[in-house]
Parts: sequence; C-alpha cells; structure tokens
Amino acid sequence: MNGWRVLLGILVAGNLGLLSWGLMGRSDNTQTIESPGLRSEWVAVERPWEQPVDVGLAQVAPTPKINLREGQEQLDSAIENASKQVFADPRNNQQCVIWGPLLQSESARVQDSLANWGGETDRLEKQVPIGYVVFLPQEIVNSGVGIEQLSGKGITDMFYITTPGPLQGTISLGLFRDLDRANIQKADLARRGVEGVQIRERLGPVRVFFELRGTPEQIESVRSIFTLNRKGDLKACEA
Repeated sequence: MNGWRVLLGILVAGNLGLLSWGLMGRSDNTQTIESPGLRSEWVAVERPWEQPVDVGLAQVAPTPKINLREGQEQLDSAIENASKQVFADPRNNQQCVIWGPLLQSESARVQDSLANWGGETDRLEKQVPIGYVVFLPQEIVNSGVGIEQLSGKGITDMFYITTPGPLQGTISLGLFRDLDRANIQKADLARRGVEGVQIRERLGPVRVFFELRGTPEQIESVRSIFTLNRKGDLKACEA
C-alpha cells in the first residue's frame, strides 16, 4: 500500500508540474482572447420552420350581387342610344338658304366667292316672275269673244298674245307688278260683264340661283360672304 501511495504522489506531483509549465507558457507566448467568440448557440439564426404557422383562412372580399335584369336593361339602353347616333341623319341639322336671282355675269362672281365654302351648293336656273297678267283664256277667245266684243264693253287696254308659250292665243287685259292691282282689274272686268278672266304670273328671263345647305355655322359664314357680294337676295329656302 505504501508503494502505491508513493507512486500516486509522484503522478500527482508530475501533473501539477506540467500544468504550471503550461500556464506559464501561455502567459509568455500567446494573447488572451477576451472576446467570448462566436458560438452557434449565441448566434441568432432565423428558423422559419420553427415559427408557429397561422392556418386560418385568408379574408376574401364578398362577391357583389349581380342584378341580371338591371344589367340587361342598361345594355339595351346603351345599344339603342348608339343606334340613334349611328343612324341619325346628319342632314337633319342642316339649314338651307337661296342666293339669287342673279344675272349670268353676277353668278360667276358669287360662285367664285363660294369656292372654299364647306357646305353643299346647287346651281339653279329658272325664270323669275316679274309681275302678273290679267287675260282672257284661249277657250273663251275661240268661242267668239274677241277684241270687238271687249271694245263694246269699254275696254281699251288689251291685245292678242302671240308669243309661243302657255299664254299664246289668249287676250291680255292688263299687266301689273303686284297681285293686288291685278285682282282689282279682274273685279272691274267682272262688273263690265267680262266673265272667265284669269290671272297668271309673268315670267321674265332666266336667272341663276344658288341653293346652299350646311350647318348653322356654315350658313352664318354664307351670310358674311353675302355682305361682301350684295347681288340678288339671300333668304331661307321654301319648306
């Protein structure tokens, strides 16, 4: 037993010597690391697989209710309005004026002034009434009523119309500028016993007219052009 104790004491003394030598060596040749260093258990590492998972259902906005009947009515209304716009006649918004009567020489100048106008232009030629004629129709003249019979009634202003046309073969009983005076003459002849007398417009030479159609803005521009070329008249078209 004493031998084992001696051997154990020697081993312990040796270990203590080695420990002392190790501590002295470290203090001389190495620097002490005061920082604790990095350890895996000290570093905060996110581990999403370890987080609790919210398995609740996501909030979904409620689906609005659709009124099929109301939607169909709105669709029908939209189609109807679109159809009206497509099939509406743009000419319904147009206005019409007549520029004339014009002589041939005047018409050329007016036509040039309308060269850049954006509306519709129609050039017309027609005879213009210059007054009224009171006459005895051809069938009455052919029945035997002539100049001698009319002279016997005190009528002096009369003559046969021989010019080709609708009044050829009739007897003129007076030429007047306005209709009122022509009606007075007709009434006077009736008092004298001349029956069947008629009144008709007297047509003058051919004159030129311009029928102009366009938007209100275009017609207004025509009025401005007319003020610079005051030939004939500018008035609304007859309905």
